[in-house]
Amino acid sequence: MEDAVVLMAKAAVAGRVKTRLCPPLDPRESAALYACMLGDTAGEMSALPGVRRYLFLDPPESTDNPRGKPFSAFERFPQRGRDLGDRMGDAAATAFRRGARRVVIVGADCPSLSAGTVRRAFLELSTGASVVFGPSADGGYYLVGLSSPDERLFRGFGWSTAEVLRDAAARCRILSAPFSFLPPGRDVDTGEDLLALREWARTHARPACPRTRGWITGFFGPGGGGFPGSPERTPGPPRDSGSRRGG
Repeated sequence: MEDAVVLMAKAAVAGRVKTRLCPPLDPRESAALYACMLGDTAGEMSALPGVRRYLFLDPPESTDNPRGKPFSAFERFPQRGRDLGDRMGDAAATAFRRGARRVVIVGADCPSLSAGTVRRAFLELSTGASVVFGPSADGGYYLVGLSSPDERLFRGFGWSTAEVLRDAAARCRILSAPFSFLPPGRDVDTGEDLLALREWARTHARPACPRTRGWITGFFGPGGGGFPGSPERTPGPPRDSGSRRGG
């Protein structure tokens, strides 16, 4: 198998994941949502035939969880590195050392990511692109694919800014690395993203992401409108106040 997909994930612990969703969510709700998105992403990646699957987990001691389907389809490794760029670079290098010729790295917070989109990324890499990006609404990317290991593609970026994709594309130009873009997607980082996710789930049947759709129904109920419950459920900071890379 020449293609490998790397899923970068965190342990779904309240207060440690999706903290920018608090408010409108409380820490337990945001952790529950993240667990749903992680399970659905793992399930979607499990549908890819003939692909090696790696799950890189943070913190490193969390590699024993989660267990069972769909995670049984993945080989597990701890995330290693000082920042997100270091951790992605290490994950990519690991996949290439284990025999991959094309590596696609994804996160667990873009429920609209489908197996078909990942297949398209592999096709781009096999037909001329050295790097492929899936642009996200926050100015970052929900997916990055590589045809060879190159740590320079992950170093020196401000991962908490809205310029990540722009800077990454500029780095590719400096390195003379041909790159391409997939259709845009949206990570779920803020209250604004959560409302957009509800609308996406209402208007799109695929990918199935049953866990995430079930969470949305349970949280929002069948009606429209804003966030349920008390008036303290106010969205987090707007996008232009600073955002995180997708994937």
